[in-house]
Amino acid sequence: MRFSVEPRPGYVYATLEGRDTAAQMREFLLAVHGASKQHDCPKIVISIRRSRAVFKPEDYGLSGEKPGYVNELVTPSCQIALVGDSEEVNSANEYIELVARQQGVNVRAFREEGPALRWVAGPGARERRYRFSRIVIAGAPDDVGVYALWEDDEIVYYGRGAIRARLLHHFERRERATHYSWEMCADPVARETALLAEHERAFGRRPRYNSA
Repeated sequence: MRFSVEPRPGYVYATLEGRDTAAQMREFLLAVHGASKQHDCPKIVISIRRSRAVFKPEDYGLSGEKPGYVNELVTPSCQIALVGDSEEVNSANEYIELVARQQGVNVRAFREEGPALRWVAGPGARERRYRFSRIVIAGAPDDVGVYALWEDDEIVYYGRGAIRARLLHHFERRERATHYSWEMCADPVARETALLAEHERAFGRRPRYNSA
């Protein structure tokens, strides 16, 4: 077995080759966890190459016939993309995604690396965010544009209008958010529509409060 783990802007990228046993998988996942913790980066892309397909949840540290260890490693902010290099490995990854999500682990299986990277990056992931408090909102522009409300690392709402006034409106309603970001644009309606569509492509749904 060979593996590598490297930090990249916004995520940890890990490759695994020649995995054959549950012990090897545990060694690899512990190394990935260590890198994620060291670099304070909960977003991870795992590329599994030239390895046998494994359909047993226990071999991935998930709970199956016996308790797993992965739930001790992940946090609610963790976002893990699995990518395989064969039909068999991809099928196994898709099954593991189903089991992991049932156990509260945010895992998604992809058949190509491009969509996996886009999902991990997420729309607006590189935007500068500001603390969602009255004193900080007072410094937001009052120009018309689009804005996003965040709850930790998750975008929970996209909106448009006079940015400062709209943010104060959300704050006074005591809506749940930890940060906000904004973008001035010539056509806020079109930009908001594009951001919502991009989010839906990446996550299969609109942001939580846009859906509500």
